[in-house]
Amino acid sequence: MPDSVAQQQLTHQLQHAANYVLFGGFVLALAGEMIFPRFAGDGPQRRVAHGLHNLLLWIAGIVVMSLAFGGSAWFALNWLQAHGVGVLAMLHLPDLLHAVLAFLLLDLCDYFFHRLSHNLRWLWLLHAVHHSDPAVDVTTNLRQHPAHILLTQLWKLLVAAAVGVPMWVFLLHETLAIGMAHLHHAAIRWPRWIDTAFAWLVITPRMHWNHHSPEVALTNSNYAVVLSTWDRLFGTFTPATADSRFGLDSLRDARWHSAWGMLTTPWHARRLPRL
Repeated sequence: MPDSVAQQQLTHQLQHAANYVLFGGFVLALAGEMIFPRFAGDGPQRRVAHGLHNLLLWIAGIVVMSLAFGGSAWFALNWLQAHGVGVLAMLHLPDLLHAVLAFLLLDLCDYFFHRLSHNLRWLWLLHAVHHSDPAVDVTTNLRQHPAHILLTQLWKLLVAAAVGVPMWVFLLHETLAIGMAHLHHAAIRWPRWIDTAFAWLVITPRMHWNHHSPEVALTNSNYAVVLSTWDRLFGTFTPATADSRFGLDSLRDARWHSAWGMLTTPWHARRLPRL
């Protein structure tokens, strides 16, 4: 870990990087979808309508997060680091080892929360909004129920408190996770060699497409956010397939895909025996 002054500078730079990746990465992924489309799919009018519904849901999530947290999440992360809260902080490890372990544990805990979101019924009702998208593209990354976004943020804060994560490591992981999520969902015709070259270490786009398949065995696989190590270690890894079907069969009707339909999915879908 860098000294305090350098750490503050790095944290500041990573804040900017996260914003660049969030917005700039989204635009680049959109461009990639137009230049190297995964398949012909629907016409532009349908794609624009699809993207706007997902965007409206994302805006609702931003509003909920702003009302719930404001700047308190950032304040809490700073306070935790300043007061040395967390197991790794109390162990007084060498700076580099502390940083590496913190990054790995953050990624591992993201894997477990994602897996819980599939295996706890009430969490799955929220997370199913993301999985119900039958036309996965970069806007699907925006398609997250506000309540699930809120719970995800609370989980991250709890993990940071328990582990003892330096701010710059937290931001580095968030920046990588955002960038990879754009790539995972982008409707780009990725070459097969990407899986051969990188799937041993990270989740590749085609691997994540498995996760959006309506087939239960594939949906409940490849939970990891950055490192594919966790899926391999815990037996939830599936290699990239040629299946290009997405969504959830029980949530195919158009009423589930408007912004209002997505917001109310957890309430209305609770009666369905299986999603």
